[in-house]
Amino acid sequence: MATITFDTRKAVRTLQAAGFAEGQADAVVDTLAEAFTDTVATKTDIAEVKTDIADLKAEVFRALWIQGAGIVALIVGLTKLL
Repeated sequence: MATITFDTRKAVRTLQAAGFAEGQADAVVDTLAEAFTDTVATKTDIAEVKTDIADLKAEVFRALWIQGAGIVALIVGLTKLL
């Protein structure tokens, strides 16, 4: 996971230039900075999750084929007994 780099002083100056009072600009920037302290998923993280899902899907598919083959073998075996 990656952390977003956020220049708080630049953001405060930008908001003040747009007409925000210093206190308002500080409050907005503090709120955004707090939100950005959590990590976010990168494209690489998402690609890894997609790969994991594809691998799991393949495993489930193989398991279902093996179970299906076992059921067919059981049916064939039972029909020969009867």
